[in-house]
Amino acid sequence: MVFLNTLLRRVLIALLTYVVVNLFIFTVPRLMPGNYVDYIASSRFLPQQAVMELYERFGLNEPFHVQLARYITNVMFSPKPNFGYSYSFYPYEAWDVIQIYLPWTVLLLSVATIATFILGTLLGFIAAYTKDSILDRLIVGFGIYTLSTPYFILALIILAIFSQYLGLFPAGGAYSASAPQSGLPFIQNILWHLFLPVMAIAIGTSGQFVILTREIIVSNMSEDFYRTAMALGLRRTRILIEYALRPGILPLITLFGIRFGTMMSGALLTEIIFSYPGLGYILYQAILSKDFPLLQALFYMISFMIIATSLILDILYMILDPRIRRG
Repeated sequence: MVFLNTLLRRVLIALLTYVVVNLFIFTVPRLMPGNYVDYIASSRFLPQQAVMELYERFGLNEPFHVQLARYITNVMFSPKPNFGYSYSFYPYEAWDVIQIYLPWTVLLLSVATIATFILGTLLGFIAAYTKDSILDRLIVGFGIYTLSTPYFILALIILAIFSQYLGLFPAGGAYSASAPQSGLPFIQNILWHLFLPVMAIAIGTSGQFVILTREIIVSNMSEDFYRTAMALGLRRTRILIEYALRPGILPLITLFGIRFGTMMSGALLTEIIFSYPGLGYILYQAILSKDFPLLQALFYMISFMIIATSLILDILYMILDPRIRRG
């Protein structure tokens, strides 16, 4: 019963967050000066009649409350969100544009998440294993450096070294236009283009995982259960994994939930730098052209992914930690 009450409370918090975020999504783009019609009218010298027709076609001549009511009806409480036509990708609807570019962001974020977790926990484990050594200090220094360095700086450094100077990897894109478009060669080409963006995100995000993993293991090394395992003569590597690292999985899950939004924003910035055809790339295009429907659809999708991930992690935390399950 306590578990169901806690679960219901988490779901209600997620729904409230969803509503509040959607109100911001609708309002914030409209606080920007000008709009798409003004943008193209000034650049193409359109006659006043054409400008008025564009205002009517995209619904920009309607009052604020009418646009808000339509947004609530078509987006917030609709099984298939309808944001209207994208201004810059017309005649495609904004939601259709999202569906075209979303798989690339999901691929990038999924691989980067796995790489971040492996890199962070592995380096943290090595640092704890070699505690107070030169290697330990180097790894901790690496963690602090990456934690304090912006994503775009790391991405530019990686791009300059591995693409411009060494020429080992392509500078951008998701695949080569001249490469085969199916089969194993196509998959290899995608992974080849994916390597540098994943490296930028993994290095930029793993610093906090490195430091936290090391601190968890070092802290548990002073506990009685660790000393008992040492007295039994078990292998040190096994003791560190089973008795020092495993009890600290919950804090790592918490950190992942906290950092997921940062990883998402880092992925979007990385896509812009590497010209990767994901949500970040079209977000940049939408901002430049003041494409309100596409901006709303993008912020909606990004917010939904973050809220859904946080809710899933909350439920997972409740399952793994009996103290939370019991209230």
